[in-house]
Amino acid sequence: MPLAHLPKTDCRRVNRNSKTSRDCIVIGGGIGGLAAAIRLASEGKKVTIIEKNAHLGGKCDYLVRDGFHFDLGPSVLTLPFLLDELFAAAGRLREDYLAIEPVEPGCSYFFADGTRFDAPGTMDDFQKAIAEAFPSEIDGFRKFREHLQRLWEVSGPAYLFNPLGIKTLQSIPLRKAIRALPDLIPAKMENRLQKFFKDPRLIQLFSRFATYNGSDPKRTPATFNVVAHAELAFGSWRCAGGMYALIRALTKLAKELGVEVMTNTEVDRIDFRPDGSLDGVLTREGSKIKSPFVVCNQDAATAWSGSLLSQSRFSPRKSHRAAKIESSSSGFVFLAALNRKHEELACHNVFFSSDYDREFRDLFGPGQPLQNPTIYVSRPSCKDPSLAPEGKEGWFVLINAPSLQAFEHWDEREYAKAVTSQLVERCGLAEEEIEWIHFHGPRFYHEQYSAWNGSLYGPSSNTMRQGFLRFPNSSRRIDGLAFCGGSAHPGGGIPLVLLSGKFAATACSSYLEG
Repeated sequence: MPLAHLPKTDCRRVNRNSKTSRDCIVIGGGIGGLAAAIRLASEGKKVTIIEKNAHLGGKCDYLVRDGFHFDLGPSVLTLPFLLDELFAAAGRLREDYLAIEPVEPGCSYFFADGTRFDAPGTMDDFQKAIAEAFPSEIDGFRKFREHLQRLWEVSGPAYLFNPLGIKTLQSIPLRKAIRALPDLIPAKMENRLQKFFKDPRLIQLFSRFATYNGSDPKRTPATFNVVAHAELAFGSWRCAGGMYALIRALTKLAKELGVEVMTNTEVDRIDFRPDGSLDGVLTREGSKIKSPFVVCNQDAATAWSGSLLSQSRFSPRKSHRAAKIESSSSGFVFLAALNRKHEELACHNVFFSSDYDREFRDLFGPGQPLQNPTIYVSRPSCKDPSLAPEGKEGWFVLINAPSLQAFEHWDEREYAKAVTSQLVERCGLAEEEIEWIHFHGPRFYHEQYSAWNGSLYGPSSNTMRQGFLRFPNSSRRIDGLAFCGGSAHPGGGIPLVLLSGKFAATACSSYLEG
């Protein structure tokens, strides 16, 4: 089924046969790559983004058909101050490029026992809702909230907002570090939640935040409970015009700053001089673009195990190590164009599995497509009617899926039929409402975005090492190389890849000016 996209972004293109040297080449035009390019260009550096697809955005992609606009990637914006910071670094105001607004309720949760919890999008209102819906759990939630605040005060500066390193750890105020020590005792995410909550529904609700980085709450470190704080303390937001409006805004800013963009161009490999220093990139078409620095916005494991870094003398060792890393989960996306609106649902809805334990066994098992999955349903047109024809709406449905590392033999058409049955049985959908559907799974992410094993977030965070020691932004092996995106520090999701782009840009500036 052909995909009808919006008009291609109007980007200035570099001559494909040009050998002009650039200060920096960014491989991949995802959010992290755009963030890095914007920061470097705002410092006056000559930057080129090379993107293999027809438009920028990476997994923050879109599909338009018959008046329906679907975002294919992220559906929620969190930590919006990081986006404002990026525009400010370029001397601009975000609101001049992109309108955002909070989403209320933040999410509606549907449990297997038939209960529904409309969760507000801010911490204070969430606490009030807990007191009403789960009165016996309110004391536990207050303690959990205080626990999250202490985690945030340490993990924010120690891990999220700075590159990894001893200096970063030394910058944490001693008083806050000592106060948070009991909260940092190693444990698993779900086990820590059980110390605060008795109701299995709340444990299931907060365990869901492990899936924000494609991990298993029974195995991922308890520190990742802090993801709940990031969403509730700063709210859930949407972009006017759909999430791809964010990419259009970043692209416009990059153009204004002089960033050159090559689309429909795939980098075959990074080129090295005889002494091992970086010399630029070679495209699949055979053109060479010289540069002393490359920011890789491709999945780092893909880069090390594929052709991109094959000429590096470190490639055999790094490729071998990458093959052993457990990948995060992937996703099965199901888009449904409907001929009526479902006003009974919120903008964001989660229909929980009745067997959450089995869900994660199937994801990371040996894996298999989930038979009784947790279902996420987003209805963006309920907040922005322009995203669907009048009187109609589109559903973006996301179901966790094992990566290709765990399960390869997908029959996507048959699985789409199973998803349709689940939506009818559990989510209030009627088959006669459906005008058309589109679906794709892990193979799509692998082929379209070079996602390692088709995973959504690079390595899983199911171990302490993989959770906190992701691919570094500044390569420790190759001078002149940095990584950004979901596989690199500090991780996946819009706010974290914005930070990874910032750290990669800092590494580039330090190298070029050092």
